[in-house]
Amino acid sequence: MKLKFDAHEFVTSPMKHVTMLLPAVLVEHIDRAAQVDDPSAPNRSSWCRRALIAALRREAA
Repeated sequence: MKLKFDAHEFVTSPMKHVTMLLPAVLVEHIDRAAQVDDPSAPNRSSWCRRALIAALRREAA
């Protein structure tokens, strides 16, 4: 399943603090995609968020 994002979603989305500030719409899409990927693993979305944040931190360094 491929999720598509519109740029206006990110521009208008409030920020959500999950170790770092990310657009809330991005966090919601990550959570939704993780549920679709593996509905039996309730912690999958937090794992996906941590992986994304770690990658963003590496890019920023």
